[in-house]
Amino acid sequence: MSTSRTIVIGGGLAGLSAAHTLQQKGINVILLDKKPFLGGNSVKASSGINGAGTKAQTQHGIKDSVEAFAADTTVSAGPALARPHLIDALTSNSAPSIAWLVNDFGVDLSLVAMLGGHSVARTHRGKGGAPGWVITSTLIKKLESYAQSQPDSVKVVKGAKVVQLLEEGGRVIGVEYTVGDEKLTEHGSVIIATGGYAADFAEGGFLATHRPDLTDLPTTNGDHATGDGHRLALVHHGVLCDMDQVQVHPTGFVDPKDPTAKTKFLAAEALRGVGGLLVDAQGRRFVNELDLRDAVTAKMQELGRAGRAPIRLILNTASYEVLKAHCDFYISKGLMRKYNNAREFTAATGIALDKLQSTFESHERYAKGIEKDPFGKVSFGDGSYTVDQPIYVGELTPVVHYTMGGITVDASAHVLDAQGHRISGLYAAGEAIGGVHGKNRLGGSSLLEAVVFGRLAGASAASER
Repeated sequence: MSTSRTIVIGGGLAGLSAAHTLQQKGINVILLDKKPFLGGNSVKASSGINGAGTKAQTQHGIKDSVEAFAADTTVSAGPALARPHLIDALTSNSAPSIAWLVNDFGVDLSLVAMLGGHSVARTHRGKGGAPGWVITSTLIKKLESYAQSQPDSVKVVKGAKVVQLLEEGGRVIGVEYTVGDEKLTEHGSVIIATGGYAADFAEGGFLATHRPDLTDLPTTNGDHATGDGHRLALVHHGVLCDMDQVQVHPTGFVDPKDPTAKTKFLAAEALRGVGGLLVDAQGRRFVNELDLRDAVTAKMQELGRAGRAPIRLILNTASYEVLKAHCDFYISKGLMRKYNNAREFTAATGIALDKLQSTFESHERYAKGIEKDPFGKVSFGDGSYTVDQPIYVGELTPVVHYTMGGITVDASAHVLDAQGHRISGLYAAGEAIGGVHGKNRLGGSSLLEAVVFGRLAGASAASER
């Protein structure tokens, strides 16, 4: 039996991080992805990647710590589902993971933003495009260059559907996969990095089984997010945890050209982090825009039931300029629209200008500290909104976005069985794993989880060959 390669299933950021870690440690690796392209949902991530105690934070004068990040993550996860060993693994490895991306791959992560649920600004992005795309595409290009220049060491196979894991004496020893009509076998330890199940809407699927109340909602996920890796792990004595914990993101864009589309673009949380406002059908704010995602979602759904939809996101010019690349992309897709002033916007929507003006004036008083925001908002970005300036607007709806449930792992990314024992030769990372985020994931921690646990899985697999 040949054990010359470690097998990574999934070509999103978690799988790429695992593959690069193996390559850096001199371990031969093969990466398999069922789609004809790599990237998964990671390329869609648009707010950034979290890190505590990073060089960029120091340069911006931001005081942060692993302990503060862990505390914020614990609050978000909830007392019943917070797992300190996994939270510690995520947060203590955050700054080293940022440094790895910057130093080893040249990724620009020099800007730092404040997202909902964080006590300080710690969500990193660069000056260019959406961070998920920038980070993931950079790692894809480098791995594919290795596959070209070092074909004996690095192999990438697209359109490769893993149908089963191979096991011998209680150890996972490889995979069987198909490429078209061809059935192939590869031997070696296995890292599952297949993503979540936020597009598994099929009858009998994970969403229908664990969260049937969400099956009518749209999703931000591609059609590949169907829990394939979860099912592979189950067959080989793995156990799943927190499968009913599914994050409904409050802000998916409603496309005016196709308002009922099942798959929607995410309106990045960063849009609210830089000062964007959420308003109801009357132009009134109704929530702390930077509250935890589940809280914002619940309030939006409450307003929908009360007939106060549609919900809209409004950015002023200053906020637009901070995220110009994001906004211009959304505008090009018809998801956001620029209005030359609030009068133009209210004429198009039927909102009363005086009510919107009142919203703007109140928000400016809160931002200046003249009054306290009744919704509890404390970070405002540029909070100056006037009816005479250009504004950028998009309609929003809650969307199934991320699945916190998944394969049970330890803090070194080993897959565990029902007794809590490690399954030899099997590891998992990224959204395929469960337990890291509890009942709610903080914005910026999906890319982080992918990098941290991808690297941990790669390191564990490399050391245990």
